[in-house]
Amino acid sequence: MVRAVAGACYRSPMNGDRASLHVLAFVVRLVVSAGVLWLAVEWVSPGNPANTFGRAVAVSIVLSIAYYVTLARFLWFLILPWLLYVFVWLAVVMTSYGLGFFHSLLLALALAFLSWLVSVFLGIRTFRSE
Repeated sequence: MVRAVAGACYRSPMNGDRASLHVLAFVVRLVVSAGVLWLAVEWVSPGNPANTFGRAVAVSIVLSIAYYVTLARFLWFLILPWLLYVFVWLAVVMTSYGLGFFHSLLLALALAFLSWLVSVFLGIRTFRSE
């Protein structure tokens, strides 16, 4: 934010550039979320050739968008948005990593556990732990 004080313009050091802080927070959260997903897939399906960090980033973005599109973020008290989100989550994970239904459920448990560990020890909430 630029302010005029006694004829001089200066940038307030307290406000900083809010847009860049939001972008930085998004990128950090995206990297941590993708790392947690990457580790969870490696834990559930060791040696899976589809398990790359780039794919984990793409899947994290798709699942985050699905979280808002299915309205699970806003209508959390209704069951239908959550059922739709679970269906989308399973479909995305199963097709992205070539996992079966039960491996995908096991991945969900591993992902929940690792996300909880990250939030406790690092204080960062991953995209899937909201």
